Amino acid sequence: MERWAGVLSWALVGAMFIAAGLAWPALPDSIPVHWNVTGEVNRYGGKFEGLLLLPIITLAVLIGLTLLPRIDPRRERYAEFQGAFDAFKLLIVAFLAAVYAIILAAAFGASLNMTRVVLPLVGVLLIGLGAMLDQVRPNWFIGIRTPWTLSSERAWSATHRAGRWVFMAMGAAFVLAGLAGTALGVYLAVVLVVVGIAGLVVYSYLVWRQDPSRAAHGGN
Repeated sequence: MERWAGVLSWALVGAMFIAAGLAWPALPDSIPVHWNVTGEVNRYGGKFEGLLLLPIITLAVLIGLTLLPRIDPRRERYAEFQGAFDAFKLLIVAFLAAVYAIILAAAFGASLNMTRVVLPLVGVLLIGLGAMLDQVRPNWFIGIRTPWTLSSERAWSATHRAGRWVFMAMGAAFVLAGLAGTALGVYLAVVLVVVGIAGLVVYSYLVWRQDPSRAAHGGN
């Protein structure tokens, strides 16, 4: 899994830069780069911003994720969820590549409502992350990191099991908001995300309070 996920991730990044190079001479100097909550273009930008910025960001994200296990003080724990970590990297890169493909289509004149197209992608991303969340083991960079999950194995495990369903629910909300294509749907989905994340933070604290081993990590 590690090899093929890595190869595919780098291939997607390379494809983004190739697409940018092919599109550069064919597009005007000003192209759509931002859309409002209802999916309408509200800002245009230059070719660098529209064609190269997202590929550069994606490359930086992939490099950063690849280096994380080497700099994490808990680097030995990554071996316990290597498959999920590889899938996580691929999912992030695939999401950014899909968004880039949509941006290119819009730049070439495709009539797209970005709310209806991008929000379901965000939903799929959250659902995918949620599906892998309970496989993640304690580390300093990936997962639901609160003071209490980082100091209690019990709080980490319980919060990530709950987080699996919370993230999938948030993802479903974004899919529905995208299909609805209304500003109200977007705002409701965002509210659900805020409530869901706040709920997980509180839950991690409550589980930590019930963990008798927390004293070993400086708890009271």
